[in-house]
Amino acid sequence: MASSSLSFLLIFLSISSFPLLSQSQTSSKLNKFVLPIHQDNKTNLYVANIYKRTPLLQTPFVVDLNGRLLWVTCEQNYLSSTYHAPRCYSTQCARANTHYCHTCFSKARPGCHNNTCGLMSVNPVTGLTAMSELAQDVLSIYSTQGSNPGPLVKIPRFLFTCAPSLLLQPVLPGNVQGVAGLGHSPISLPTQLASHFGYAGFAPTFALCLAPNGVIFFGDSPYYMFPGLDISLPLGYTPLIISPLGEYYIEVKSIKINNKDVPLNTTLLSIDRRGIGVKPVEPFEVCFNSKSIDKRTRVGPKVPNIDLVLHDQHVIWRIYGSNSVVEATPGVSCLAFVDGGLNTRAAIVIGAYQMENNLIQFDMARSRLGFSSSLLFFRTSCNNLNFSAIPLRE
Repeated sequence: MASSSLSFLLIFLSISSFPLLSQSQTSSKLNKFVLPIHQDNKTNLYVANIYKRTPLLQTPFVVDLNGRLLWVTCEQNYLSSTYHAPRCYSTQCARANTHYCHTCFSKARPGCHNNTCGLMSVNPVTGLTAMSELAQDVLSIYSTQGSNPGPLVKIPRFLFTCAPSLLLQPVLPGNVQGVAGLGHSPISLPTQLASHFGYAGFAPTFALCLAPNGVIFFGDSPYYMFPGLDISLPLGYTPLIISPLGEYYIEVKSIKINNKDVPLNTTLLSIDRRGIGVKPVEPFEVCFNSKSIDKRTRVGPKVPNIDLVLHDQHVIWRIYGSNSVVEATPGVSCLAFVDGGLNTRAAIVIGAYQMENNLIQFDMARSRLGFSSSLLFFRTSCNNLNFSAIPLRE
């Protein structure tokens, strides 16, 4: 038996200002939220903005699928009238599962107080960690009840950590101010949304739809791109395995290439070495001429379908050419798989490229992962949610 770790990074980006609803203004039907995402051209990470503080400010975050919390740098210009650092052994500290008392020897400011709770913040790209102050402040997120985003909804006491700015360097986009974790942990973004809006029937579920201009849904399906177009309809499901660290895994029984079984071992990442005809382009190992490949779907006679056979032989996640082949240089396409090395934590890591224009649903209530395969074959994509329809502030 082998497990595949679903791990990748997202980054949040900015959009314009919109109306805000407090908790008292929300209706009992308010049970779904959306965050627009944008792919950073330089790093290929996904970017969007989360609204925080009082007054509200759009703040860009790197989001780690397996991250345990949201952290932001507070060393400079963190101004908010609603910032609060919980005291040691408080209810907030217990909820964050920390018993460490934080001490700061500099002038008091957000992120620097004595007798407050401390938590480790992590840069998921470099692995660098730093002790940080547990804090709470306002966080706002877009509501939705259909195919268009609606007004912002406020969480008045969202828990996060104030981390030192050294955690941002050197590989993240220059405007990023922190990391937002989507992992299964007590104060991650999905967990706090489910806890705060549980009274309204909010499901502990979120779904990724990655694209250059994609979206993250929080809450249960249906998920609409256009009126009447529910992109959750083609979802297949497999059990979702959660590690003691809150990381997401799925079971992979076997792999098929063009409907033929292959051994699940290290040779999988170097399939079809003999027929490439074209010199590989680093870091990829299998490349070929792009002339016969469809530009949109990357389907062609040289592009194999890759099937992940999951917990049951009839449950298959098919990876089409649009998610298995990348144009490395003009006229040269390569299979978008690389050798993970000797010290990987899982046999297979499904990356953001493999999930692009797939709907991937993390359903904690039912302990299952939903997956659609490429939405391009359903004549839509993850770029199609109409964020231009959000009502402007009056």
